[in-house]
Amino acid sequence: MIGGEGAFHIKWAMKSTMHLKQINIAFTLLEVLIATTIFSLVATALYTTFRVGVRAYESGEKEIVRMQHARVIFDTISRDLRSVYSLPETSYNNNLRNSLVRFEQMKLRAETEGRLDEFLFGDRNNPDDQGAPNPYDSFIEINLDFKATDGGGMDSMTFVRYQYDDGVTRIQPWSLGRITYSVENGELVRTEEDIFQPRKDKEGNVIEEKLPRREVLARGLVKFDVHFGYFRDDDWMESDDWDSTAKRYRNPMEELDEEDPLYQEKYRREQMKPVDGLPAFVRIKLEIEDEGHKRSARVAAAAGENADTAQRGSRRIYSSLIRVPTAQENYIPSLDKDMNDER
Repeated sequence: MIGGEGAFHIKWAMKSTMHLKQINIAFTLLEVLIATTIFSLVATALYTTFRVGVRAYESGEKEIVRMQHARVIFDTISRDLRSVYSLPETSYNNNLRNSLVRFEQMKLRAETEGRLDEFLFGDRNNPDDQGAPNPYDSFIEINLDFKATDGGGMDSMTFVRYQYDDGVTRIQPWSLGRITYSVENGELVRTEEDIFQPRKDKEGNVIEEKLPRREVLARGLVKFDVHFGYFRDDDWMESDDWDSTAKRYRNPMEELDEEDPLYQEKYRREQMKPVDGLPAFVRIKLEIEDEGHKRSARVAAAAGENADTAQRGSRRIYSSLIRVPTAQENYIPSLDKDMNDER
């Protein structure tokens, strides 16, 4: 049994303990502010780190997509150029050319005799008379040229490639297709058609329109710059355009003086020079603008740029050097050397 004085001490101790517990449960205003500030700083740091990580991930994903897109473009062009098919102009269309020569001779004779209309269109009094037969209807005219034009950063090139019949992909007649790369309204376009020339009338005017297969390889194209490499005078050279039937780069024609006693001999020698044929390699540079990364005018103004610059998206430049295996050169210059020269 606990006496009265002992019970009094126990009750007092219990009340004192409960009072202390009530005091320890509460926080002062200063403690709450400090805790809130610390929590805010930690949350802000975590959010900033997370946001930077997400942006880096998204930026990396988009860059991978851009690189993959550029790789697909260069793979497509590379497959076409590595399968290029070309023959000297004198090895085809010979029968047609001979027929056209004879037709022109008969046309000139008819014009001299004053019966050109009758020669071309026949006797008006005889409905069955259609005039001289159209030489273009008797032969199939084809074109195997490799040509490219310099468009000041918007170049174009066209050539014929051999197509492999895999049983799935639709191929052109004779397994030869004419491929054309051009720029249309900021788009890199690849077209494919057969190698047959459009139908022509007796005077050589085109009377048939061809509709090639069209494929857009890239949008937002800022530059499509193409150069063609060849070897001459113990050195590699490049040109802005190309014509496989011309004599401009590998074997340029010399200017001759008609008063020179040896003019005829030199002229025959110049005519015997081979044509340029196919280039050894093709160097392609693409500059593509990403429309999804245009900056606002406010951001551009803060960076000290004008409104026109703000409307430009982020641009990427991609380049590749593609060898043409069927060219007369059996190798191409070192890529490391080319990169050092560009720097």
